[in-house]
Amino acid sequence: MMCMGLARALVAASCLFCTSHLAQAETAAAIPVGIVWWPANSTDALYAMGGDIEACLTSRIREVAPEIVVTPQRTIRDTLFPLLEPATQPATEAGFAALLAREEVRARLVRRGLQYLIVFSGGTLEDKPGGFILCGAGYGGGGCLGFVWQGETTALNAALWSLDDSIKIRHEGAKVEGTFVMPAFILPVPIPARTKAQACDELGSRIAHAIRQTAAEHAGKPQDPESARQRE
Repeated sequence: MMCMGLARALVAASCLFCTSHLAQAETAAAIPVGIVWWPANSTDALYAMGGDIEACLTSRIREVAPEIVVTPQRTIRDTLFPLLEPATQPATEAGFAALLAREEVRARLVRRGLQYLIVFSGGTLEDKPGGFILCGAGYGGGGCLGFVWQGETTALNAALWSLDDSIKIRHEGAKVEGTFVMPAFILPVPIPARTKAQACDELGSRIAHAIRQTAAEHAGKPQDPESARQRE
């Protein structure tokens, strides 16, 4: 009985050891990418949203594909300074492509260990609000009554560039429309449209699958099924 118990323990330990090594072998290799908002125009009303969109996209990309390591745009801008500053950045996509085609520019990014660059743009535009809310107060109390609404549209775009050959591999976009509403019966209750969060999640997912698929193709591995469906 003692020998049988020892044999079972050895078999269990061997299985655990093999499973652990198999899991390590199946762990996806890290895919280093950079992210930057372009064109960055400080006079644009959407300029202040760049940081929020970057944070949202980065979070979603990591959630969908944890193996993707995203270098923030501040680091990218510092690495390429002053080439992506508002006063010196390329004005057109052709100009941006020409910038990445310069060997010394790509070399700066490659020295950071990057393989791809995500270039995003867009933001949220709000319509004029409608409706009204009236509020009042008296000796018996107070409150509000009414209803207001405001339409909003979030449109985001992103291009994925290869730093090996400065080729734009993929272009993705997401557009979500919604309406902010605030009914008031005694107290106003705001109900946000959340178009930015929805568009960001959608675009982040598409970019993550595109990166994973491209990396798999370069490594000669089977592509991500979700990415294949999106490309079709």
